[in-house]
Amino acid sequence: MTRLLFSFDGRINRAKYWLVALIYVIGGMAFLMTYLNALADSLRDSDPASIATLFPILFYAIAYPLFAVGLWIFAATTIKRLRDRNKSGWWIVPFSVLPILLPEAAGRLGESTAAFFIGLIAFVLSVWSFVETFCLRGTRGPNRFGPDPLIAANTAIDAISRSPA
Repeated sequence: MTRLLFSFDGRINRAKYWLVALIYVIGGMAFLMTYLNALADSLRDSDPASIATLFPILFYAIAYPLFAVGLWIFAATTIKRLRDRNKSGWWIVPFSVLPILLPEAAGRLGESTAAFFIGLIAFVLSVWSFVETFCLRGTRGPNRFGPDPLIAANTAIDAISRSPA
């Protein structure tokens, strides 16, 4: 599991990518809700002025490290998924970085035609990224980034099923 989440080596198939994404979203939401409830309960009897000071500090003390770990996991799994599609890991830039940065740039242009087209480009890149990483099958057989993860998984299952009990 550590190699799946933190290593940048190899390839992963769609199923593993979906699994990591679901665990990331569901686990993140569950942890955040639990942490916010515990934080709110611990500050319930405090002075409102100290709550206004302490709450953001305590929240970000946990949120920033978790965000950094989550960003690492996202980068590692997305790069491995892109490699399964026989694309370089650098495709993470147009697929994940630009759809975040372009709307920021468009927002600074106000209500202009250029802002609309920049937003449209960000949307198209987001949809293309979703289709590439979540929907399309990886390269069949080995590619320049390693062996087919589906064949490797099937070989391991065959070896386990043939071993004497």
